[in-house]
Amino acid sequence: MNFELIGHTDSDFAGSIDDMKSTSGYVFNLGSRPVAWASKKQPNVTLTSTEAEYVAAAIAACQTVWMRKVLEELLHEQNEAKQIFCDNMFAIALSKNHIFHKQSKHIDTRYHFI
Repeated sequence: MNFELIGHTDSDFAGSIDDMKSTSGYVFNLGSRPVAWASKKQPNVTLTSTEAEYVAAAIAACQTVWMRKVLEELLHEQNEAKQIFCDNMFAIALSKNHIFHKQSKHIDTRYHFI
């Protein structure tokens, strides 16, 4: 059985009419089966869809660290870097270089964990 951990993220932009917060979601597959998933409102208001997707990817990256530790406890150590799939090209570029000029200056530092 393939024990590779793969994450997928998605986010809506300002989906809540009441407070304009985006909703993030992720699912992690171990092999072909989903083993962890979540969908919840982001803790802050994002200004762009890029920022909403970037925050979703950062939250998923934190989950990845935790899942790797759990798998290690279960004797299924994950040695390679884990893939997190995101469908926003600007968020992907931002994750590779967070010094992305105007688009990233207002993003909270904790999300640069990714």
